[in-house]
Amino acid sequence: MVTWTLRALAILACVVAAAPSLAAERTFDERFNAPPGGQLIVNADTGGVVVAGHDSRELTVHAQMSGTSEFLARLEVSAVQSATGVTVTARLTRRNWFDWFMWGTQRVHFMIEVPRDYPVDVNTSGGGIDVTHLKAALHARTSGGGIELHDVVGSIDTRTSGGGIRATQLDGPTVLHTSGGSIVVDHATGELEVRTSGGGIHLDDIDGRVTATTSGGGVTAVMRSNRGISLRTSGGGISLLLPASVHASIDAHTSGGHAVSAIPLSTTEIAERNWLRGTINGGGQPIVLRTSGGGIRIAAD
Repeated sequence: MVTWTLRALAILACVVAAAPSLAAERTFDERFNAPPGGQLIVNADTGGVVVAGHDSRELTVHAQMSGTSEFLARLEVSAVQSATGVTVTARLTRRNWFDWFMWGTQRVHFMIEVPRDYPVDVNTSGGGIDVTHLKAALHARTSGGGIELHDVVGSIDTRTSGGGIRATQLDGPTVLHTSGGSIVVDHATGELEVRTSGGGIHLDDIDGRVTATTSGGGVTAVMRSNRGISLRTSGGGISLLLPASVHASIDAHTSGGHAVSAIPLSTTEIAERNWLRGTINGGGQPIVLRTSGGGIRIAAD
């Protein structure tokens, strides 16, 4: 007991000693002319990243950094242009156990503006990612925050281990994966794959082939069409809204509730309490619905 008390007091003393230096700040700014054919690459040991597309050929990098003087001394930030584009790097020259106790007070935030047609590849280990107004391919990875996307036209592949994903106005083949939160998509066109182990899935105004899987919540999908739909969950119910005129082949099974369709089936193979198989409007692309944690409801939007 005495040992733990002494350790706690020692840690508290370190925090108090560091307090005067917490107000230390630093900024980083670079500008480049970014002709077509290049891409933006961001590799960050820590920090949140915001990328915004605009109509200019200029690429600007602004970083706002705050924390202890010692933390800022260990943080190296650079932006380098080559024939293939612009690479932004934030690297901690060494790790410090004290960083754990200063979490939330040591911050790095990137704000980057790029030409709308500039592909973006972002990797960060310590913050969220926010991308808007892009008309190019997007690849994003974070281990320490959520992901937000808005108005992105092009192929998208984003993954996070530490937060939810929110996306609006997507157009193109899209992959959204998270191990630590919910996924919300509003207005998307193109093939869509979403997967989470830690939350629910809500899809609204979707036109494209959909594969959605979660182990930690329910699934709601409002579709503009049926180009093939697979919704699966182990932790909640499934609600699927379709146009009344849609053509579909339904296979819906649950171990934890009822499977029902408010849209009349034109043919029926199986109609049991927890299993529904048949066709809507003569059949069409397959719709597969599976849950072990709730009911299944199909209705007209």
